[in-house]
Amino acid sequence: MVSFFHRRKGTLITCEDSLTAVVFDTLKYLPTEIFWSILKRSLYYDKLPKVSGELLSISFWDKWNSENTSNSKFVEPDVFLRFNKFDVIIEAKRLDVKQQSINQMKNEIQAYYNEFQEDKKTLYFIQLGGLHHKNDELNFSFEDKEVKICKTDWTKLLEQIVIENNRLKEKTSSIEFAFIRILEDTINGFALHRYYQKKWLKDLKIDKSNQAQSIETLFSYARKHK
Repeated sequence: MVSFFHRRKGTLITCEDSLTAVVFDTLKYLPTEIFWSILKRSLYYDKLPKVSGELLSISFWDKWNSENTSNSKFVEPDVFLRFNKFDVIIEAKRLDVKQQSINQMKNEIQAYYNEFQEDKKTLYFIQLGGLHHKNDELNFSFEDKEVKICKTDWTKLLEQIVIENNRLKEKTSSIEFAFIRILEDTINGFALHRYYQKKWLKDLKIDKSNQAQSIETLFSYARKHK
């Protein structure tokens, strides 16, 4: 499906939900340890457990009981990850501007406990995109529980996906190639939403035997096309 839009065979109406789906619907096919490593490394402040254990389930836009929230019908988290010892809510925003809402976060945490109070798991809440600032957030107290609040954005998540993709390319087994295909679909999904992998000058391959001429050619082109 990503290839259909990426090769311009159709028009994707991009939005917050399409970005969330195209990224996490592909990442979920990775082994849990790779998926978890990418997510964990993308955070501005690493507050997630070192080891996650197996991913039991991933769901999108669940409808939870809205009792004791400001919502009248239901509460709808974007992504919900379940592991043996803890759960993770991801609240995704489309742009890297001030879109995250404290009230929405409180509603989702309350609704989570409406649904899963008896499970007695630790809860992590990840703000993805739409950050008001990049400073660390205090954890959220809910009755006698502490919910750890984590922060990242789409650019940092893409950066870690690219790093993992490049790392896997250094290996040669068929398993790594399968994971690379998943990651490249994810990278193409980001591109559909105008998030592009960066190529740093230090990573560009320049012929060192003719380095001076190569650099002069770059500057000559720039002067010519001013």
